[in-house]
Amino acid sequence: MTAPPEKKHSDSPVTVSEDLVIDAPFSITVTREDILNALSKWPTMIDSTPEELLEIFRLALKSARTRNREETLVDQVMTRSVIYLKPDTTIGEAARIITSRNIHGCPVVDDNMEVIGIVTESNIAFLAGGTKSPRLRDLFSVIFGHQKPATINWNERISRIMSHPVITVHPDTPVKEALALMQDKRIKMTPVVDKRNRLVGILSLHDILHQFSAMCR
Repeated sequence: MTAPPEKKHSDSPVTVSEDLVIDAPFSITVTREDILNALSKWPTMIDSTPEELLEIFRLALKSARTRNREETLVDQVMTRSVIYLKPDTTIGEAARIITSRNIHGCPVVDDNMEVIGIVTESNIAFLAGGTKSPRLRDLFSVIFGHQKPATINWNERISRIMSHPVITVHPDTPVKEALALMQDKRIKMTPVVDKRNRLVGILSLHDILHQFSAMCR
């Protein structure tokens, strides 16, 4: 068995030659600044026992996770494979797609893939006699006959009921900023567009929670 190296005590600053990249389950980089941040929280001079180094690493990882949450961009979190609709899609087809795919809604795009609207569960529920921001009890009141549903022309185009203008974000928008916008507007999803307003992805609360929960593991 190889003997452990002799401990050295030094008052010189601690330096780290390389960043540490951890895949858990996505790449997270622990930088020299993260290590120094952890060392600054240590109350005594470091005597390099395994237990102390593990605790330093834990503090560095905590710092890195916090920094990565602050710096995460929409592009790193969004869903790229987007189900979208065209303005001439019928209301019935839109309802079938939303329910069969178990999604909250779909962006509506023109022939240039520019976002011109969005159709959500709320839009269709409103047609059935619900409110524009339906709660579960509102939907139940329609289902059980306490509130008479409206007559729906399922063959009508969704361009009549879609919401517009659309609240969108860009790929380089910080996720923290996008989340604040979604909470302020009380929406569960928002299209991600490029500088020409062309659809490149979709960001949902589920995407954000999935990413952030992984960072907390």
